[in-house]
Amino acid sequence: MTPSPGFQIAELCIDRCVCVRVPFARLLPVARQEGWDLPALIAATGCGDQCGMCRPYLAAMLRDGTTIFRTILSADSEGEPS
Repeated sequence: MTPSPGFQIAELCIDRCVCVRVPFARLLPVARQEGWDLPALIAATGCGDQCGMCRPYLAAMLRDGTTIFRTILSADSEGEPS
């Protein structure tokens, strides 16, 4: 599909749990301080417990500290780009 003139495609920026409306940058320091793994983060914050679309991003955030993602991660990718 070719965009019409004047139409711009925004750069992909995934930076939050949209269901709970919490940015990953706000979650990361708390998760590190509390020593949360993914199940503990989900239980404590509700992030990843509703639609689940943010779970691979939360897993990647906990693994390597990334809080802004420019690629779509799939649920079965365990944080690897699909």
